[in-house]
Amino acid sequence: MLPARFGSTRFPGKPLAPIAGRPLIEWVYQGASRVRGAMRVMVATDDVRIASAVRSFGGEVVMTRGAHQTGTDRVAEVAKSLRADIVVNLQGDEPIFDPGMVEEMIAVMARDPEIDIATACHPIQDTESLQSPHVVKVVVDRRGRALYFSRAPIPSGALFDGARAFRHVGVYAFRRDVLARFSKLPRTPLEMAEQLEQLRALEHGMAIAVVETRHATVGVDVPADIKNVERFVEESLDSTHGSKVT
Repeated sequence: MLPARFGSTRFPGKPLAPIAGRPLIEWVYQGASRVRGAMRVMVATDDVRIASAVRSFGGEVVMTRGAHQTGTDRVAEVAKSLRADIVVNLQGDEPIFDPGMVEEMIAVMARDPEIDIATACHPIQDTESLQSPHVVKVVVDRRGRALYFSRAPIPSGALFDGARAFRHVGVYAFRRDVLARFSKLPRTPLEMAEQLEQLRALEHGMAIAVVETRHATVGVDVPADIKNVERFVEESLDSTHGSKVT
């Protein structure tokens, strides 16, 4: 499921922003379609412009209510009518991600019925990313389950004393019943302090498995990110097809 909204404070109309001649949401949709085992790929939106764009490239779209505070709430609305056991919430603004990462998240949930939610992380290699509040960090226990998510540099001293630091990749796989329960829970103190909704799950005792991936995702947050993404898209197409994007 790809939640997408037109309104954005820093980048209005972001899902329709052209990247190498195609809208951003189409690149994300194509990436989701490469996840092996996916039963359906859908865009969840309340905007007719986004819906029209998705239908124009042959994608499936589901219209939702407009008064959702988060993408997870939008996904939860649609998930009520699905029969799938697991629902994956993919960020509609990250066109470059490794489909294998999602496949491993699903595999972890299949192996361990105690896992409620699965997500992913990527090693942090530089101090700037570790210190940035815009980069969400995660620490895990020895079983690979999330202990905490934060915008602060955790663990303290990482990159200097041998401890590893990880950037959280905002992709989630929910058991459908867990997603329904999560969306009805009240916001929690840590969630509001960090502005990270996954902390709501931890504060309510849900188990979140964290899969490490070697492949960093590339997202679009502001208009200036478009050129960076286009460069990655061109390199990807060059390696796959041996041709240039025009």
